[in-house]
Amino acid sequence: MTAIALTERQRRRSLAAIISAGFGAGMSMASLLPLISLQLERRGFDAGLIGLNAAMFPISVICFGAVAPLVVRRLGALRTLMLSAVGFTLLTPLYYLTDPWTWYGWRFLAGFLGAIGWMTSESWLNMVARPETRGRIMAVYATVIASGMMIGPFIISAIGIDGFWPYLFIMGATSLTALPLLFARGLSPDFSRQEPLHPWTALKHAPTVLVGAAAGGAVDMAVMALLPVWGVAEGFSQADAARLISVFAAGSLLMQWPVGWLADHWSRRGTLLGCSVVTGAGALLLPLAASEPLLLWPLIFIWGGVVFGVYTAALALMGDRFPAHELAGANALFIMAYQVGSLSGPPAAGLSMDRFGAMGLPVMIAAVSAAFLLFGLIRRAMMRG
Repeated sequence: MTAIALTERQRRRSLAAIISAGFGAGMSMASLLPLISLQLERRGFDAGLIGLNAAMFPISVICFGAVAPLVVRRLGALRTLMLSAVGFTLLTPLYYLTDPWTWYGWRFLAGFLGAIGWMTSESWLNMVARPETRGRIMAVYATVIASGMMIGPFIISAIGIDGFWPYLFIMGATSLTALPLLFARGLSPDFSRQEPLHPWTALKHAPTVLVGAAAGGAVDMAVMALLPVWGVAEGFSQADAARLISVFAAGSLLMQWPVGWLADHWSRRGTLLGCSVVTGAGALLLPLAASEPLLLWPLIFIWGGVVFGVYTAALALMGDRFPAHELAGANALFIMAYQVGSLSGPPAAGLSMDRFGAMGLPVMIAAVSAAFLLFGLIRRAMMRG
C-alpha cells in the first residue's frame, strides 16, 4: 500500500497528531483498569467477578470490532476519534456515581468506544506513513502508547483510589487524546471509500498478520498476568516479582525503535517471525536465568521488547498487505484477533502452570511462539511455491 498524497510537512503534522493522541489513550485506559479492579475488590467482589469486569472490554471489541469501519466511513476519522474520546470521558464518572454492578455495562460500552478509536488511529497511521518508514512509524506509535500505559497506573498509585480525584485524572488524560486532533484538520485520511472486508477474505489474503496478532495478544497478556506469579514460584520476593513486570514493560517501551528499524531495512515478515523466535527462546531461558540476576534482568528487558515487537511488526506488515480502501476493515479484524489472543492467553498459561508448575508459563509461551513460527514458515513456503 502506498501512502496518501500529502506534502512532507503535512505528513509529519498528521502523524504527529495521531501518535500524540495515543499517549492520552494509553494513559487513560491503563489507569482505569486497576482503579476499577481495586474498587471492586474493596467492595467484596471475588477475583472471578473482577476478572469478568476486566474481560468486558475485549469481549466488546470482539463483538463490535467489525462495526468500527462502518462508523469511521460514515463519520470520518476526526469525528470518530472525537466520539471515542468524548464518550470515554463521559463514561468515566459513571463508575464513581453508579452501583458497581452497572460497571460491567460501562466496561462493555467502553470496549466499543475503544475499538473505533483504536481501529481509526492505526488505519490512519498506515495510510499516511510512507512504506519505507512504516516500521519505524509504528514503533514510535507503540512507544508513545506504552509510555502512557506506564505513567497512568503510576499516577493512580500516587493519587490513591479514594474520592473523585482518580476519575478526574482519567478524564483529563482522555482529554489529552482529543487535543492533538484539533491540529489535524484537513490532514486525516479519507475513510469514505472504505469497503467491507470479510474475515475469511482477510485471512486468506494475509493469514500471517492475523495469526500473528492473535499469538501476540496471547503472549502479551499471559506475561502481564502471570510473570509475577512465575517469579514467586521461582522463589522471588513479591517486590522482585512485581519488578519483573516493570523491567519487561521498560523493554517494551525502549526496544520498539530497533524492531521498527529492522522491519524497514530488512523484512517486515522476517522481523515478525524473528521476534517470535526470540520470544520463544527467551521464555525457555527464563528458568535457567532465574537464579542469575545478571542474566535475568537483561533477559527480561530484551524479552519485553521482542514480545511487544510482534505487534509492531505485524501492524507494519498489515499496511503492506492491504490496499488503502480495505485498511479499516483489515485493522478491525487485526484488533479483534489480538483481543481473542488476549482473552485466551492468560487462562491457557494458568492451566499450563497448574499442570507443570513454574515451568508452565515458559512452556505455554514457547509453544505459542513455535506454532506461529511454523505457521509463518509454511505460509512463506506456499507463497514462494
